[in-house]
Amino acid sequence: MKRKPQLTKRERKALSPNKPAPAQSSHIHCITCGAHLEPSEFEPPDPTAMAVRCQHGSTFASCAGCVERTKELLAEHDRTGQPVKTASAWH
Repeated sequence: MKRKPQLTKRERKALSPNKPAPAQSSHIHCITCGAHLEPSEFEPPDPTAMAVRCQHGSTFASCAGCVERTKELLAEHDRTGQPVKTASAWH
């Protein structure tokens, strides 16, 4: 018995409807200490959290008190090309 020919990955992709891009997650943690951060903490007038960007263009969340350590972790990431060492998340 002969098998039915299968579609190639490109053909399957062309037939499937486009999936919408995933929504930005509001579940954010500081990469240095792992504390849960709310999106409202990034807003002025007195932000208690900051978004720090590495040289590769990725953005990472940090508590206001952890910014210096976050910059050190990102500098190590930029220098070595290894993934950023992040703390375990906690609430």
